[in-house]
Amino acid sequence: MTTQIAIRLDDREPAALDAEVVEGRAANRSEAVRQGIARLLREQRYRAEEATLVEIAGRGERVYPGLDGLLDLPHRPLD
Repeated sequence: MTTQIAIRLDDREPAALDAEVVEGRAANRSEAVRQGIARLLREQRYRAEEATLVEIAGRGERVYPGLDGLLDLPHRPLD
């Protein structure tokens, strides 16, 4: 399912979308907008994950127990 929306853009914003198309990073303006929304969704997800990690660390729990000791010296020599 898709939803069509109407938005108002200032003069620079359509030019930015067109630049994405001209430079081959998007097939058209709609795809450029969808890519921007995908970026926004990733940022929202990362912020939520960061908040969860901060909460876990704030409780004194180990955030990544599988990585404990990774930075402890001495390390094995690299080949």
